[in-house]
Order: sequence, then C-alpha cells, then structure tokens
Amino acid sequence: MIKTTQTPLNKEEQRRLNQIVQQLLDSNDSVEFRQPVDYKALNLHDYIIIVKKPMDLGTVQRKLNSNTYKTVEECLDDIQLIWDNCKLYNGSQSWITKIAEKLERLFKKNVKNYLPLVNLPQFVPKQKEVGADVFQEEPQDQVSYNDKVEFSNNLKQLAPEQIGLIVHMIQNTSPNAFIEIEGEKYQIIVDYIEYEAFIKCQKQIQTWIAGDTINKKVKI
Repeated sequence: MIKTTQTPLNKEEQRRLNQIVQQLLDSNDSVEFRQPVDYKALNLHDYIIIVKKPMDLGTVQRKLNSNTYKTVEECLDDIQLIWDNCKLYNGSQSWITKIAEKLERLFKKNVKNYLPLVNLPQFVPKQKEVGADVFQEEPQDQVSYNDKVEFSNNLKQLAPEQIGLIVHMIQNTSPNAFIEIEGEKYQIIVDYIEYEAFIKCQKQIQTWIAGDTINKKVKI
C-alpha cells in the first residue's frame, strides 16, 4: 500500500471497520475466505512457500476486536492481503480469483462509504517466488488445484450427451486420464489431462453451463 498518512484507530473507526468486515463475512461469496486456508488438508504443499503472509476475514475480525491494529490502514492492508494472496496463488483465470475480485470490489465500495477520508489500499501485483531471489509469473501450462475442483464439479452438471463428448475429447488427447471401470462406467483422472486439452474441455463445459447449445463439432 502507498502510505501517505496513518489514521489512528479510535472507537468510531473501529466500529466502521467492523461493519466493513461483517458485510464481507455475511456475503455468500466469502465462504472460502472466512478462515485460514487449510493447505495441509487440501494438499497445497507449496502454499506457504508462495503466500508469505496468509490472511483471512476471521483473523482480521479477531485482530480488530482484540485491538491489535493501531491504525485504520493496518486493518485495510490485511483485508486487501486476502484478495492479493488468492490472486497470487491461484492465478487470474481461476474461479476463486473471480470471487476474490468480486469481494474486493465490495470491500473498496464499503471503504468509500464508511471511511471516505481514508486512502484505499493500492498494491503492486506480486509474482510467485521461485528461488531465494528469483521471481516469475505463475506457469501458464499448469492447472491450479481450484480449477481442477471446479472442472470436476461442473462435469457433474452436464447431460449424458455432453459428458460423452467430453470423454471423447479426453480419450483423443489424454488417454492416460481416462479409466474404464466396467461396461459403460468410467473414471476421469483430472490430474492426467493434458493442459491444452483441459483448457479446451473447461471452456466447452463453461459454454454449456452458460446456457449455450451443445457444439458437437468441437475438436481438440
């Protein structure tokens, strides 16, 4: 954040910050951001390597209520950090990044409404750390964990004809990702789908879910 002045956190500012945090917590979109990321349960082994300072709304609320923050800006920085961490780890195209961006807009709108004299957090976009002093953008040929979860959940919403087309697309490009169990039963191992095939399948599924007609001419 570009800091010019620091606003002491008095009772009135604390009350307004609590309102901002509570509105974020009350949002149906904030479920994934209400508590610390359980990176161990999610097998996100690189999370604490990439995200140097994890943050979540529950932690912000506790710090606010325990008078940990001394200035308004300290609290706003922590809230902004939640969205920045999400975008840093998951990449710009992930479904959870889209939710974070939506909540970020709500956050900044509420700051303007409740704290009009306070500067909004302005962060320089970060890059994933690879080595001690080496930084680079998130690889474009890797699929994030959250995108894999979204893909699996969306697949369950498809009609049999649509699933059949996706299976055909995967069989043609990533045969190792397709396991036939018995008869017409099969299992798709998302981790084994080639990157380009995954992206094309994902776009096709999103098109169907958006309400468009089945495109039987899709090829990978």
